[in-house]
Amino acid sequence: MNLTFAPLLQYSEPLLTTVSSPKLDLIEQTWDHIADRYIARIKNNRIFAGRVRSILSLATYDALHSVIDPGNGHIFKEISEGSTIEAAAAAAVKASHDVLSAVFTDPTDQQDLADLLEESLALFGNEEEKRAGLTSGERSASTYIKAFSPLLVEHRHHRNPLRRPVRELAAA
Repeated sequence: MNLTFAPLLQYSEPLLTTVSSPKLDLIEQTWDHIADRYIARIKNNRIFAGRVRSILSLATYDALHSVIDPGNGHIFKEISEGSTIEAAAAAAVKASHDVLSAVFTDPTDQQDLADLLEESLALFGNEEEKRAGLTSGERSASTYIKAFSPLLVEHRHHRNPLRRPVRELAAA
């Protein structure tokens, strides 16, 4: 995939679906809030934060659409085994979780994200549909993480340890 960062921005808007479901809307808003909370921690690196948000939005969109509008994803075009709102919500939750987990790798963050995933999934009763959605969400996130892994690494300017600051040179 030769997609650069700039075209990703056009897809980084909130998810738009053809399904009207208060349950699905609520779970999407919840995970948008969770993502906002995590991404706010890297906001000082605007470019990286934008990349994470864009990739997260695309992976979630494709996971959701693998259930409600099969075959119409951007990169992930697999058709989910699930077909209900529970499957769609589980797919979106799992894709969001997996992308955030790929970026925020601190053990505390990993545990927090795992707890949030577990809490969200407890809201869905149909186990078969939930499993189908989880599979779709995981595959969508994996597809995006693999395709854009170089963009999911925060690059910061690190000071060269062999180069001393000017004030240290003046004191020497």
